[in-house]
Amino acid sequence: MRILICTDGSFAAEQAALLVTRLGFPEETEYTVLGVSESDGDQVVLTTAFDRIEQLLGGPGPSIQRLMRYGNAADQIKDEAEAGNYDLVALGAKGHPHGIIGPRIGSTVNKSIRILTIPICIARSVPEKLESILICTAAEDFSLETLRAGGRLLTGTQAEIHLLHVMSQVALRLDSPSADLRDTAETAIRRGTREGRHLERGLDLLEQAGISNPVMPALRHGLVVDEVLSETVEGHYDLLVIGGHFQEGRIHWIEFLLDDVSGQLLKKSPCSVMII
Repeated sequence: MRILICTDGSFAAEQAALLVTRLGFPEETEYTVLGVSESDGDQVVLTTAFDRIEQLLGGPGPSIQRLMRYGNAADQIKDEAEAGNYDLVALGAKGHPHGIIGPRIGSTVNKSIRILTIPICIARSVPEKLESILICTAAEDFSLETLRAGGRLLTGTQAEIHLLHVMSQVALRLDSPSADLRDTAETAIRRGTREGRHLERGLDLLEQAGISNPVMPALRHGLVVDEVLSETVEGHYDLLVIGGHFQEGRIHWIEFLLDDVSGQLLKKSPCSVMII
C-alpha cells in the first residue's frame, strides 16, 4: 500500500495525516508526504509541517518519504500521484463544512478531485477513533468498482460500516410495484427487488475485498444529496465513501451527474469524504 499525504503547512493538512492513521493500514504501508511551495517563505512552514506529520505517523523511518515541489499545488499533486503508483491521496479541507471550502486548499481540493483518477480522501473533523463509516452505492454496474476499491482501502478499520443506496421516491416505470417505494434494505433484499439485489451484491463485494466485520445495508428514498447528508448526520458517521472519479467507458451525462453529486457532498458533508 502506498499513500500520498499532501500538506500546505496548515492544521487542515494535519487532519489528512490523522485520518490516514485512523484507517488502520498495514505496517508495511509506504507514506510520502508532499509539500508544495507556491510562494517564497513556504519552505520553512513546510519543513515544520513535515516534522509534525511524521510524528503523527509514528516518527521518522524508512517507510516515510518527504517531497517538496514548487508550483501549482493541484498540478504537482497530480504529477506525483501518477508517477508514484499510489493507492490513496489524502488532503485536508479548510472552512465550514456547510459553506464554501477555504479559497486556497479549497481550490486545490476542487481541482484535485477532477483531475485525479485514484481514490482521494478529504479530511475534516477527524475523531480520535473511526466509529462508523458510510459507503454509498448506486444501483448501476459502475458503482461496483467503488465498492471493490473502497473495500480494499477499509480492510484495516474496525469501524462499523453501513452500505447505503438512495432510491428515487418516484417510480421509474409505470409498472413498478408501489411496495418498492416503501422498502427498507431488509425488505428489498428479502423480496429480491432490483435495489435489494444490488445491495446484496454490494455486501458480497465488500466481503470479497477483505472487510471482515459485518456490513449493515441501508435504503433511503428521495433526492440523493439530501438523503445521503441526512443519513450522514443522523448516523453520526466519521467517514463518507462515494464514487465520483472519471472512468473509461462511462457516458457524459453520468460523469456530469456524479461530478455534481460528489461536489455537493464534499462541500456539505460534516465528516471526512473518500472519493473513489
